[in-house]
Amino acid sequence: MRYVSAVLVLAASGAAAPVPAFDGSIGAVYSAGITDGAAYERGTVLKLRYAQSLGGFELRAEARHRWNDAACDASAPACDAYRAHFDWRELYLARTFGDWQWSAGLQQVVWGRADNLRVFDLVNPLDLRDYVLPDLGDYRLAVPMLRGLGPVGEWTVEAVWLPYFTPTRFAAAGSPYDLDLPGRIASLGLLPEGERRPSRNVRNGEVGVQLSTTRGALDISLLGFSGWNDDPVYALDDPARVAVGAQYRRQMTFGLGLAYALESGWVLRGESTFTPDAAYSALGQVRGVARAGTWNVLAGADYTWRDWVFSFQLNDRWIDDWHASYGVPEHASIATASATGTTHRGRFTHRLAYSVMPQNGDGAWLQWRSAWQFNDRWQLEGTLDLLSGDDTGFFGQFRDRDRLRLELRRQF
Repeated sequence: MRYVSAVLVLAASGAAAPVPAFDGSIGAVYSAGITDGAAYERGTVLKLRYAQSLGGFELRAEARHRWNDAACDASAPACDAYRAHFDWRELYLARTFGDWQWSAGLQQVVWGRADNLRVFDLVNPLDLRDYVLPDLGDYRLAVPMLRGLGPVGEWTVEAVWLPYFTPTRFAAAGSPYDLDLPGRIASLGLLPEGERRPSRNVRNGEVGVQLSTTRGALDISLLGFSGWNDDPVYALDDPARVAVGAQYRRQMTFGLGLAYALESGWVLRGESTFTPDAAYSALGQVRGVARAGTWNVLAGADYTWRDWVFSFQLNDRWIDDWHASYGVPEHASIATASATGTTHRGRFTHRLAYSVMPQNGDGAWLQWRSAWQFNDRWQLEGTLDLLSGDDTGFFGQFRDRDRLRLELRRQF
């Protein structure tokens, strides 16, 4: 994110660009744990957006600055990482060549139609400082890329090239949603030994393409993505010292997505990906990482009624020829249900969502978010997150980190 000037590549085009536009918001934020009573956030969130035409190019920028004084109550690493944090949500130049739109810079690309689940959504890594509790768009990391979008026959093609790999950004040590990966490795009697990331060169970049078309009421999408595993895998580097290192491996993913709109107001949708060479930890191998075919399949249904959208999803990830040394379960199943809509003539927005992972004691997550729009400028938003499950489960590991979050926001 700090190398902004290096990733802005000028692309030529003749498309009309917007007149200069500037807006944003400033919010006062407070969140606290319901179980432990500790303050997780106590500060401000500033968002700025800017768009302007530059001689036929279109410049778009969105920046976010978060100040959180409560981070210093948690730990020194959390204070260093989160007391004052700036990031670009997007910063790119765009232009059109004929029927194709091209853009270069820091961007977010959203593939797929899943509701806060990632099946097709493979391009951007995540920032897990607040685990999975925010909206996915709020913790997806913008990364440098070149993106092209245009028609080929009856298909729409979207292609991306990322010049280098960016992994998942885990929460700082000692912060409320710290996964403590080194501590978990040490609990197995192993010695954590840092990580080895792919070097930043063209050969280690990532590339992907999505093709989409419509046949009557049926939407069809095909996907191919060559990249690296966002989450590290671990291998035994030094048997004498029982040292384990975090590693990344290139892997290829293929996908098919379908969505069918019924006249009754329902939309049936599905997404499926297969990674024939997904990387997994192999603590029984010396200097080795296991490879296994992996499926990720989602089936969902959405229903629109007045100002509300109701969504239901079933998702499972399973590993062919699974082995216990992989460090992850053979299946990772999840079911979700959500209702999103407005009341009081659009001034009161709500989202109620429930997610449950029935296997491995992973537990459940209930979220309720409502926002009241006082006028065109002022808004008050409240979010309640309740987590349950075993203390080693996906949700259950943070069952003592239930939280209530409040934000008073002013638009400008």
